[in-house]
Order: sequence, then C-alpha cells, then structure tokens
Amino acid sequence: MLRSLVGSEMCIRDSSPAASPSEYGAYNYDFLVQDMVDLVDASNMSHSGRFHLVAHDQGARVAWHAIGLGPSRGRLLSFSSLSIPHADVFSDSLYGASADSEQQAAAQYVRMLVLPNSTSAYNGAVFKTVCQSYGEAQGACQKACWWYNGAIDSGAMALAPMKPFGAIAKEIGIPYNVVKNLTQYPVSGVPNTVRVGRVKEFPVLYACGSQDGSDLCKQAFGDETGRLIDSKYAYLRLDGCGHDVLGCDNHPQVVRLHQAVITNIQSSVG
Repeated sequence: MLRSLVGSEMCIRDSSPAASPSEYGAYNYDFLVQDMVDLVDASNMSHSGRFHLVAHDQGARVAWHAIGLGPSRGRLLSFSSLSIPHADVFSDSLYGASADSEQQAAAQYVRMLVLPNSTSAYNGAVFKTVCQSYGEAQGACQKACWWYNGAIDSGAMALAPMKPFGAIAKEIGIPYNVVKNLTQYPVSGVPNTVRVGRVKEFPVLYACGSQDGSDLCKQAFGDETGRLIDSKYAYLRLDGCGHDVLGCDNHPQVVRLHQAVITNIQSSVG
C-alpha cells in the first residue's frame, strides 16, 4: 500500500474522537496547518526537519495552504497532491473571471456542507446522504463539514457563486432556495485570499481520477498547475478512477499512482 511506501500516515484533528474539537472555529485551516507541522516535528521521522508530503482531498488543500502561508515551503522535499490541483488554480475555477462553469456546478454541494448546523438542516439531508452510510454519528459528521468552512474562512479555498446544482448537490437534495435562504456566505461567492503563487522549492505531482465528480480532473487544471510549478512537475490522469484515487477499483491505475508518487519522491534527490 502507498501508506507503507511513504512510511507513515499521520492524522490531524477530526481523525479520531479524542482529537475532534467541538468548536466551529477549531477547523480553520490555519490551525490544521499547524497540526500538520506539529505532527511531523513530534514524529521524529525527520532529522533534518524536512519531509515528503503525500496528501489527498482536504489533506491536499491543507498542504497547499501550508505552502501558501510560507513556513512549510522550505521544509518540503516533495509534494504529491491527490485529486486537488494547485490551490490557486482550483479557487480560480470556482470564482472570478476565469471560473470554470462545470467545476462551479460540481462544487455546489459545498454550499450545503457549510450551512449553519448543516447536518441537521432540511431534515438532516447532509447527514443522511453524506455520512450515515459510513456509520458516522451526526456530531462527527458536522465536524467533518466544518473542514469546508475552515477552508473558506481561512482564505485557502474560494466558494463558488450559487449556480444550478451539479450531480452531488442534487443527490443531497436540499432545494436551491432553501440553501440560498440559509447560507451565511454571499450568494455571489467568496474569493480565496491566501495565494500560493509559484512553487520552485520542491517537485510536485498532481494526480486525479477521470471520473471524479467533485474536484474535476481536467487537462486544463493539470496544465495550469504546471505553469505555476518552476521545479519538476508531473500530471497524472487516472482513467476510470473517481475521487478516491487510492481506493480505485482499476488496479493498474492504482499501480501507476504508486509509481508516480515514488518517482516524485525520488526526483527530489539530485
């Protein structure tokens, strides 16, 4: 498994009941970045203070935010971002003059996850469709949703303007007008305010699944990410895989992903 290849999988807040604060603001990405750094320092796995980072989904967003804030840039030896392109590219696909209408529609479900008391809104639609099938309690589900609020509130990720709903939002099933009336964020959207900018300090891999319905795996996003990477860069599109690229049923594609991560790590040498 990839986890054994990179040595260890480390978890930050909300990864267990004992490490899940009950306050909305505790999931601001600024705090999650500090969790990541503190865990690396406490692990004693890095004698030089530098480390390779492989992160997926929200973990990858936290990693990009860490790079944007600055202090982690000089500590990373390599970064493999699974399912999430360069943070500026993703946010620009959601908000602003260069927004991508398909990505905006696909991301409308976020509008539901970040509602006040989102897991109980509209008869618990978010909890029932997103969390209940995984056996997750409603309180734990709400904390997981606060990650999305934390991404927006910290300036790490833009929030798209309200648009006609994509497939995931339709599946959750909260009507457009209900979301519009309940939302605490501007209907016109929210820009990201922490820009990562150009990356030159370490090699970057961006890998995504061709069937990802939430964070679209578009060639344009791969190309735009590459234009912001001044070091070694690789883009990998995994055919037939969805958002969970490590859990993809297409085994040859997972093998490709494993090899790409290893290659990215090795490319930091020399």
